[in-house]
Amino acid sequence: MITDPCVGVEHLLQPYLDRALSEAEVRTVEQHLESCSYCNARYVFERELRATVRNCCCEEPAPPGLVERLRLRCCGQDG
Repeated sequence: MITDPCVGVEHLLQPYLDRALSEAEVRTVEQHLESCSYCNARYVFERELRATVRNCCCEEPAPPGLVERLRLRCCGQDG
């Protein structure tokens, strides 16, 4: 079952994986992941997805501006 703490952790999950959180935020995420199987499963999925993408061989460089276009399209953010 998804609860309000899950929503907060969901917003912190990507920065957590990027190691871009404060120590207090890291503790919050880790404590929640220990007690919530739903969020822990999401974390494991995201971590493994990142590892898979990182390990893929790609000979061709991304076109200029691709990251910015994807960010705008997917997130509606400028950066």
